[in-house]
Amino acid sequence: MDGEWGEAVEPRGRGAAGIDLPSVLAQLDEQEPAEQRAAVRRIRTAIDERSQAAAYVPTVPKLRTLLERPAIDFRDDIAACLADLAAQAPTDVAPSAGSIVAVAVENADEPMVADLLRCLATVAAERPDVLVEHAAAITEVLERRTGSDRWGIRILAHVSREDPTAIEPAASVLIDALAADPVENGPPALRALGRLARTDAALPSLEFVAQAAALADHDDASLRYDAIGCLGDVARRDPTAVEPVCADLGAALSCDDPDTRAIAAVAVSRVVAGVETAVDPVQGQLLELLADDHPHVRANACVALGHGRVDAAVPYLRTLASEDPAPNVRDRAAWATRQLS
Repeated sequence: MDGEWGEAVEPRGRGAAGIDLPSVLAQLDEQEPAEQRAAVRRIRTAIDERSQAAAYVPTVPKLRTLLERPAIDFRDDIAACLADLAAQAPTDVAPSAGSIVAVAVENADEPMVADLLRCLATVAAERPDVLVEHAAAITEVLERRTGSDRWGIRILAHVSREDPTAIEPAASVLIDALAADPVENGPPALRALGRLARTDAALPSLEFVAQAAALADHDDASLRYDAIGCLGDVARRDPTAVEPVCADLGAALSCDDPDTRAIAAVAVSRVVAGVETAVDPVQGQLLELLADDHPHVRANACVALGHGRVDAAVPYLRTLASEDPAPNVRDRAAWATRQLS
């Protein structure tokens, strides 16, 4: 039917590209499973073939209700829909997070849980607060699943941003995930473990320290930063735990990337603040960093040498304290000089 000026008139309730949201919502409310399945498939097709996930975000509450019904045999499709809808509108899916976690706990071994965890990871990236109270339940799911689940590890990492102590029950899961696949699971697991190490929460093991040290010179810069940052977090809590691998940070101190050199110097300084002799294997590299082209590297090297009480650094530190163009370098060089006086 044409309207004025010959323009086509959309049937009421239809949006762009023929989306008929009211019809889909009504179909989801039908009592017949066949009708509900057809509605879910319409959503699935719209997402997969026409990239129309955003248009179907209003179906989330009804999909959640269907997901909670064990008798339904197409919950895999529902889980996949929820995961894709969360990618479009995580805050709209956030109110359903508790129900989704409950279904995951009841069906931890089922294939659909992979998509449920993907859904929750997307929500947690935007709203970690809504997953904090469910961290223990998510940990239970991961413990019952075969292998480590990258989406589950990401959920825990996001939750640790909001409340690091909430992931205390998941420490062993994170450590195992790091050991199983350092490259895939390393960034989220290391960040989460580092944040947990900054708290007073108990850690079941510090065996991940050696694993983190082995990644300190990895080619992937992001993984390298996370590994060294985790070591620094653990060292702040327990310098003796990182002292055995302090020599492994030598490669990072000599890395071509200045940010790697800077964070490695921070990690070393935290170790030697508690164990002065830990500076010995990297003393020469720290002295070289006093002449680094980058101020933040020079500044961090000053702190490490001050904590390590390296007497050979005194003349260089005095020069930096009075002549370095960067105020932060002058301040730290002066502090280190006083430490050695």
